[in-house]
Amino acid sequence: MKKRFFLSLLIACISANAQDLTSYNKLYTKTYLETAPKDFNKALSIADSLYKTSQTPYFQAKSLMLTASLYRQSGDVKKSVLYAERSALIVDGTDDSNWKCRIYLFLASQYRILELYNQSKKYSEKGLEISKTISDTLIAHNIQGMALQEMAYYEIDRKKYKKSIQYIQRSQAHFNNIKKDKDFFTSTNEQLLGLSYYHLKNIETSLFHYEKALNLVKDVPENQLTGYIYNGLANVYLEKNDLIKAKKYLDLAQKVADKAEHLELKKEVYSTVEQYYIKTKDIEKLKDLGLKKDTLDRKITSKTRQFIDESYTNLDKKIIKAEKKSTQKNYLIIITGLLVILILALYIRSKIQQRKNIEKFKEILRRSNEKPKLAEPIVVKEVKIEDTDIESSEATVLMTSETEEKLLAKLNKFEKSNLFNNKNISLPFLAGRFETNTKYLSYVINTHKEKDFNNYINELRINYIIEKLKNEPQYRNYKMASLAEEIGFSSHSKFSKVFKKVTSLSPSLFIKYLQDETQSKKD
Repeated sequence: MKKRFFLSLLIACISANAQDLTSYNKLYTKTYLETAPKDFNKALSIADSLYKTSQTPYFQAKSLMLTASLYRQSGDVKKSVLYAERSALIVDGTDDSNWKCRIYLFLASQYRILELYNQSKKYSEKGLEISKTISDTLIAHNIQGMALQEMAYYEIDRKKYKKSIQYIQRSQAHFNNIKKDKDFFTSTNEQLLGLSYYHLKNIETSLFHYEKALNLVKDVPENQLTGYIYNGLANVYLEKNDLIKAKKYLDLAQKVADKAEHLELKKEVYSTVEQYYIKTKDIEKLKDLGLKKDTLDRKITSKTRQFIDESYTNLDKKIIKAEKKSTQKNYLIIITGLLVILILALYIRSKIQQRKNIEKFKEILRRSNEKPKLAEPIVVKEVKIEDTDIESSEATVLMTSETEEKLLAKLNKFEKSNLFNNKNISLPFLAGRFETNTKYLSYVINTHKEKDFNNYINELRINYIIEKLKNEPQYRNYKMASLAEEIGFSSHSKFSKVFKKVTSLSPSLFIKYLQDETQSKKD
């Protein structure tokens, strides 16, 4: 009852002050920074009330952009772009260069999230160009600072961290000339500097900027920016192996992420949590987190695809209209539109697949960096091994635990050699070297390695060549046939098939990701 009374009173205040810029801006900021992280639906309701009570294009456009910003936080790309476009239609009929720039920069941000970087850069540059026509110096500095900040985001997404730092520094030079919201924009820049230096492995400088960002927002209610700062600090302390401080900031980041509807923040926090569990070797929580990450990825993907589906729906309406007019010009527009939408859909689908492949690649590198587990001691017992192919009293044989331990020790020693790369390797051959029979050896491999002989050998070979590719760059220039021959495969096609079976990636794609990672470290 109290909530309903408060909301009614709030709407009444909005109506009374719709044209009062100070009151409007105060409510706008409070809704975005304080209400949205705690109650997303209430924030949407306030934004809608602001729009309905607005009487000028300025207030109408700004109210629609508040709604667009809220949907951006929730990851709903379709609705975010829809409200931004409605706002753009309103300001297009005015000479308000300020809000034209803001909307262009917002659309640039959304296209960047969709990984449509050319469109994103186009809108950023367009906003930056129009900002030069703004006569009010303070507003011009504000807009130009935001445009350069968006360019920094663009470079970060492309892993060009040195370039992002240059854009942030240029952006801050503009923000230093403003007073209103200076701390907010500066804290965002400090957070981005912390992120950029972290990826450049300059951990101490990264920590300095993250702490500076945190100090700037200490008197502001927690919001998604605070969440990103906490998450960045957690990553820094993980890198410094300070697990106590890492856990402290990770808990704070999770608290903000759990309250907010900001899907991208949740995704970043989940990635940091994953690294923490890897550091602490908490396998059970790591498995649970994997399920949460999959659910979140599906949610983000579905909202992105919804944007494409909506584009298809709008295009269908154009087709019906074009059929009625039966004009060649309209058919040409429709076909062009279909091709654009198709290319866009294929592009986004390929980006989603690429993201999955990169995650698989990182998982392969993570596994290769882990120390192998020590074999568990074998409980003393006699093992009954049955050979169903032999129908005689000799078909059942007893193997002592001592024999089993010796075979397991020989297997572990064998794994440290390169003998598995011998193209003539076979179960009888290895049994002969171990001075045992094939039944005993097969049993030990099946039981302790949890795979049959062929898969056991293939996995050893693939892990061997992965280490070579990772640590000896000249191997990346070898032909597939040479790599196959190096580890005992009879053909490059068989090698490629087994490599993909073990890693879920083709050898050529794995090598490409290795080269990309090496290049990004240089940049």
